[in-house]
Amino acid sequence: RLADEDTIVLVDSVVGLGPLLESLASIYCGSSEDRAGGAVLKLNAAELCKLGGLSKDESVRVTSKELSDATLGFVAKYPAAGDALDYLLVTDGKFPGNVVAVPTGGEEGIRTTEVPVPDLSERGTLYPIGAGDTVAAGTLAAWQYLRHNRHNGGGEEESEEPFFGVVSSRVGERLASSRRREKTLDIATSFAFGLACGSASCLDRENSVFDVDDALGYFDGDERGGR
Repeated sequence: RLADEDTIVLVDSVVGLGPLLESLASIYCGSSEDRAGGAVLKLNAAELCKLGGLSKDESVRVTSKELSDATLGFVAKYPAAGDALDYLLVTDGKFPGNVVAVPTGGEEGIRTTEVPVPDLSERGTLYPIGAGDTVAAGTLAAWQYLRHNRHNGGGEEESEEPFFGVVSSRVGERLASSRRREKTLDIATSFAFGLACGSASCLDRENSVFDVDDALGYFDGDERGGR
């Protein structure tokens, strides 16, 4: 087995989703609520709507009702999703992303958290190839840091356990500070950072390459990035 209930997993594909969700469900089902691990599925709004039995015009921003209906349709299609996944991370092109809590039964309505994306309309030529992969990588790196931070001091004091990951202390401090200030979910803060990384990568000709200062600028709400 490559994962246990303390492993964090970000799925960035809808290919072979059924068997994958069943495997994840076998890991997380029945685990304690304070487990260190968890799983999320990153996909775009059009993909979610298609999986949920809806059609969506990709040029138009997804509505709250579409998100709710598509999520319910998705869970109906993949019954294992309730045990396998904690959240859906839904991108929507130039429109804000959404963190959607995967319903497990008994909830009233679908819980969503909107995550803004930078406006790049004034940045001239953009290079979006690889931006989706960058969003996934940035989100996972930030989530790994914040999970470690929360389970080892919560950012209020220095952790006794060393952190082994790609996030530098400078970036990590910004992530933890934003989470405390905005009082957001770990995964919402992480997804916001991932979207900032993906946006920054659109400024570079090379696929999935970005300036960390640009990403941090976008993460902090500066439409100019770090430049």
